[in-house]
Amino acid sequence: MLVASRVMTISTPIDESEEALVEAARSGDRDAFGVLVARYRDLVYAFSYARLRNREEAEDTAQEAFLRAYQYLPDFRMSDRFGGWLMRIARNLCTDVIRRRRTRSTEELSEDWMDHSPTPEMAAMVTERRRELTAAINGLPEKHQVLILMHYGSGLSYREMALALDLPETTIVGRMAAALRGLRRRLGKEGR
Repeated sequence: MLVASRVMTISTPIDESEEALVEAARSGDRDAFGVLVARYRDLVYAFSYARLRNREEAEDTAQEAFLRAYQYLPDFRMSDRFGGWLMRIARNLCTDVIRRRRTRSTEELSEDWMDHSPTPEMAAMVTERRRELTAAINGLPEKHQVLILMHYGSGLSYREMALALDLPETTIVGRMAAALRGLRRRLGKEGR
């Protein structure tokens, strides 16, 4: 019965405009903010994961981005796009996590601790290829790394990446082409 009454109390239609949802959320309508969270949850997580490359940190960062957005919603300028504002919060939080990582030293586990089924030979081949790909991606400029990971790692479209990065879609297309050229060159497949 609690679930049924919860559904009946939602006063904000999901198809309302972003501006109307933001205005309602600023007026204290938590359901309106919930709709905004539902709209941007996957995008914020995908961006965070692309930057941080760690599932737990990306989840924590995405959650913190929504908490900060809710906390500072009264300061939001209605002339801005909510999505762009939210993604700036997520970008800043990712930058903070990366800075904290640099001050914290961690020791990686040995490859011997990992289970690479089905055979040791296959595991060695997969591990080596993954290492080559990771090294190639890490050798790209950060703006290209983020695009590669957002598109191929999280399955985001160019339009979603443009929204997340607050860039024109044409810029994303150009940078993605440059990123793929750089990746092919680093993997030694330029002439094939």
